[in-house]
Amino acid sequence: MKNQPFHPRKIRLPEDSKVDHDQLKSRTIIALNRLGRQKFSGEPGGYSLDNWIRGMNILLDDFEGRTGKERLSSEYLATRRELNELLSRPVSTATIDRDISEIEQKMADANGRIEAERARIASRVDELKNDQSKCSAELAKEQASVSDQAAERSSGSFFRRLIGGNSKTSPKDHEGRVEELESKLGALEKEAQEQKKLLKSVDQRSPESPVAAELKELEALQSKLDVLESERSENMQLVKVREAITASIADAISKMPS
Repeated sequence: MKNQPFHPRKIRLPEDSKVDHDQLKSRTIIALNRLGRQKFSGEPGGYSLDNWIRGMNILLDDFEGRTGKERLSSEYLATRRELNELLSRPVSTATIDRDISEIEQKMADANGRIEAERARIASRVDELKNDQSKCSAELAKEQASVSDQAAERSSGSFFRRLIGGNSKTSPKDHEGRVEELESKLGALEKEAQEQKKLLKSVDQRSPESPVAAELKELEALQSKLDVLESERSENMQLVKVREAITASIADAISKMPS
């Protein structure tokens, strides 16, 4: 269930000449307990610490006005002064902010290494693609030469067989080159597939990728960052302070005589 802002005005007793002090104390304590656990909204213009402080002052001013100054205990008065002093102090998050900044820098460095590795692999994929293209073109040329020489040999021309044609390269040379290029092309295709697989693993941030160490580091850093940001939010909202001080005031009110 979504946390709704608590408005102390809702617990005010009807305006009358007689005030049931026990009832007033009970309702004020209930309101204090709710205020102590009140959560703030992260949305702009939502329920904030300023709203909470105003609500607390409305509640306590109303209580004091109805109960009468003569009934207010020294413990209650001291606790409210402490509340006012705490709320007047600026909230400092300098240490947490520094720690968050350091972690964010480490995360940026890790992401930078990941991107650098990705760029290296992507560059190698492009190189292999170009090498495959060149190798395929050269292979096609050599295969054509082999075919041409085979055609010449099978032409039945006694004169051509006698003088050996115009080619300075023997058929075996061309055939050997074809085998060499086919082997090279096969190796290029195999490496290209491996590099594409690696690139995919980096893009998917797989634990089996070559950036697994960086991914593990990022996961650990993100966990630390989440804890620090939660702590910072609590500090900004004075979560523990509000819980403690409202409990102290509620305890002081409960001890006041009827």
